[in-house]
This record gives sequence, structure tokens and C-alpha cells, in this order.
Amino acid sequence: MKPIIYSIRKDNPLIWVKFLVILLVIFYSWSIAGTLIILDDYIHCKDCHLNLYLFLKFFSLFYIPLAFYKLSKPKKLWGWIYIYVEQLFSLVIHIGMVYSYFKNNGSIDGFLIPVMIRGFFAYCLCIDPLADYFGAYIGYRQIARTVIIPLAVIYILTMYFF
Repeated sequence: MKPIIYSIRKDNPLIWVKFLVILLVIFYSWSIAGTLIILDDYIHCKDCHLNLYLFLKFFSLFYIPLAFYKLSKPKKLWGWIYIYVEQLFSLVIHIGMVYSYFKNNGSIDGFLIPVMIRGFFAYCLCIDPLADYFGAYIGYRQIARTVIIPLAVIYILTMYFF
């Protein structure tokens, strides 16, 4: 039996692109529903303050639909960049949550499952035929990683140490 990743490289990537986009829509629908619940709690809270985490969560209500709008355009590169940047940023953030888990002995589900999901999407978005379909060539992928990983590390340091 051949691995699934091997078949992505050999077969028509359009089938896998559609499958990946359907998975992303399901994942982001779930994410937006959770963000709307947080927004409702924030609106009804009188003593709550807007912090960086809440700002980024609320910003995703505009960012995610914009990314899918860009994916629907003929030039899909910006949609790929938006989704890849968000996946990579969130992956590094969830890896940073490992520190919180070992410090406070919290739930393993709080970081393990999101790391696996974000890692899967970030990996799939970089498979050559899929990335080439979106117009994201190797240089774009390297630039995205070079910019986003340091920003995510700075965010982690800001949240946990200050």
C-alpha cells in the first residue's frame, strides 16, 4: 500500500486541493464558532479588558473570510499566504503552550490536538503540487517561515514572560 503523501505527488493535485479546502472550511467554521462564543462572553462582561490574545481571536473573524475570499480568486497566492501564515503562527503558539502545560500541569488536549491539526495543515500547504497549484513557490514558503516564526516566538515571550 502506497503512502497518501506519495499519491499526492503523483496524482492530480486538484482532488487533494479540494479535499484540503473542505477540511480547512470545517476547521475554520469550528474555530469561528468558538471565537463567536468568546466574543459574546466578552460583550456581556463588564470588567473585561481587551488583551492581545482577544484581539487576535476577534481579528480572525475578519481574517479567515478574507483568506477564503482570496482563495476563490484566479490568483490564489494571497489566499494561500493568509492561510499558511495563520497556520504557521498558530502552530508555533501551540508549541509554546507546552511550556504552560509543564508549568501548570494542565490538560494535554490544550496543546497536543491543536499542534497535530495545525501541523497537518501547515505540512499539506507546503507539499509541492498543492503549493504549486496555489502559486506558492519555494521562495514564498521560505519567506513566510522566516517572517512568521520569529513573530510567533515574540508573541509567546510576550504572553508568558510579561
